[in-house]
Amino acid sequence: MDSKLNSSSQQEEAEPPAIRPDFIPASSWLNPDNVRLEQERLWPRVWQMACREEELLTVGAFVNYEILDDSILIVRSGPGEDDLVAYYNVCQHRGRKLRVEKKGQLGRTISCRFHGWQWTIDGKIAHVHQRENWQGCPEFTDEAIALPQVKLARWGGWIWIHQGEDPQPLEEWLGEAGRLLGPFDMRSMRARWWKTIAAPVNWRVVCEAFNEGYHVWSTHSMGVNYRSTGTLSVSFGDHSMFRGTVAGRLLSEYKTDDGSWKMAESVPEYLWAVERHTYRSLGAMTLEPTMAAAERVKALPPDTPAMDVVAAMWAYQQEEFANRGLKWPEGLTREVIAAAGTDWHIFPNAVVLPTVDGALWYRMRPNGPDPDSCVFDIWSFAHVPPGEERGMPEQEVFQGFQEFIGQCPFLEEDFLNLTAVNEGMKSRGWKGARTNPVQEVSITTFHKALARFLGE
Repeated sequence: MDSKLNSSSQQEEAEPPAIRPDFIPASSWLNPDNVRLEQERLWPRVWQMACREEELLTVGAFVNYEILDDSILIVRSGPGEDDLVAYYNVCQHRGRKLRVEKKGQLGRTISCRFHGWQWTIDGKIAHVHQRENWQGCPEFTDEAIALPQVKLARWGGWIWIHQGEDPQPLEEWLGEAGRLLGPFDMRSMRARWWKTIAAPVNWRVVCEAFNEGYHVWSTHSMGVNYRSTGTLSVSFGDHSMFRGTVAGRLLSEYKTDDGSWKMAESVPEYLWAVERHTYRSLGAMTLEPTMAAAERVKALPPDTPAMDVVAAMWAYQQEEFANRGLKWPEGLTREVIAAAGTDWHIFPNAVVLPTVDGALWYRMRPNGPDPDSCVFDIWSFAHVPPGEERGMPEQEVFQGFQEFIGQCPFLEEDFLNLTAVNEGMKSRGWKGARTNPVQEVSITTFHKALARFLGE
């Protein structure tokens, strides 16, 4: 009896503790089977943000999206808006990758350089060299040797793919995220820059650094003192978001052009200082229209009530849009922006921070089988005048965080944490994350969803 009880007790102790609002066990990051389980049970069963629509402007244009061992070609197959197709980038003869480039332009057919088999740009078999050699083989049909297709859908200007047989429709998958972000009209935005980092950390560590705001006051300290700012984190199914809330004093310090720190003496001055810091150090979210509006706000009388400052900023932003020939997104109101929040994590690996001016998008995914390596994409988007067609900017690729230095000072403050977290969590002295149950709901939501996918 005693030995049975002792055995049962030992088994219970060996089981990792459950995920709680205030705790995530270290095993959620450090399970050595995570890479295998993700490849088998996560990535083939979720919608993934693969590329932008404007990367596929001409018939035959393709993007090669890679996730672990799978390479997927997204191709514009015709001139219509919906003439898009996605299929596995693998020859059905001997398994050679058909295209090794990241993107490019196909002709009327796509040919395998190994033995010359050919497919049309929508994945149908076009030619098999000496096909008569397979005469009598019962399963050698056009349908059997067509390129296997992957489900595809569009939202927010992005093309999303799903490798499952019968996936939940993308709009249903997005749920409240799609509804609340819709009024920002992100499909009409165009990328200002695109930077990709081959980061020496796990993709989860990167994802978590950008879907909570609790770190802001400590990490982002070079231009504005955010100590008085807190966030409220909320989950929506497997997705989550946070919105900023003000706790304590309304004003704080900011760094002046001469490098000294100054206490903002009014709400107009503090709003201007925050926007200026984002504009200068990030190159995203706060762009020319909002910065011009903030300069006008700064000129308001210092004793202008806070609500009047907000109302003036709103009016100035719309005027600055008009001054630049930009179309204000239909249905974008102050109430909509308040409801949409500051930052969305769309499970599993997309993060977006929407603003009036544009949006900052992140995507992170494994970089091969090494759990301590990931591909981290960052895009800054802006509204452009109606009718202005603009393709994607050249992708800038950086090998590690050190090589990225000098690109975005604001983000570089975040990057200082990532390697230290990726290394520190492996310590025997760390049993798990003591997550903030108010401001880091997004982190626990993320890990609960991962646990459900990987455990099924």
